[in-house]
Amino acid sequence: MISNRKINWITVIVDRGKGEKAASVFKEHHQELLLITRGHGTASSAIKDCLGLDEPEKDLVIGIVDETAAKRILSALHETLELGKPGYGIVFTISLTGISAAASRILEAALPEGDPLTVTDYYKEVRLMSDTIRYELIAAVINTGLSAPIMDAARNAGCKGGTLVKAREVGTVDSKKLFGLTLSNEKEILLILVPHTDKQEVLKSICETVMKETGEHAIAFSLPVDEVAGLSTLVK
Repeated sequence: MISNRKINWITVIVDRGKGEKAASVFKEHHQELLLITRGHGTASSAIKDCLGLDEPEKDLVIGIVDETAAKRILSALHETLELGKPGYGIVFTISLTGISAAASRILEAALPEGDPLTVTDYYKEVRLMSDTIRYELIAAVINTGLSAPIMDAARNAGCKGGTLVKAREVGTVDSKKLFGLTLSNEKEILLILVPHTDKQEVLKSICETVMKETGEHAIAFSLPVDEVAGLSTLVK
């Protein structure tokens, strides 16, 4: 028998230094499947020039929790991080269709006694998708240094802002060697939350801009988002 309980991936994006505060909310609810990474915001060039600012640094806190805990954590994050105030942060959840046995055991240990997550070694839950999903997460893998023109194009298509995460390619034919060491191409992952109705236009703008700037096709995809907080400025 497999439990019908859903598993959620929660991502919190806040200003640098507030990641630990967000992580403490998860720990207060006994959720230990956590990662913290660093990213950068995508303030427009005009705003940065006017204020003399660099890209705002961000903390990304990523956790995996069961749906019951997700609702409590989302509410606690909203209150603790004051997400009702513009610019204080963004939180979103995405339903997962499977987790490993090790992850399942960690989540089960966090549940109240007598409330098992699953009795199998592998949890899998199939979810029918709906056209009524309100937001989507767009992820685009781009060359370092291209974020400004790509974000300008995305804003023209209805996007309000995004977050950049540093990355690098591994094992590609384009890797170069210097003094016998392999140097992989640096990349950035651009994460953008958009209303479902704007998804196609934003994706199209990103792809067209990458083609114009590099002559290559873009690697980009979107994921449906279940719950959001801190996105009042995105609602039209």
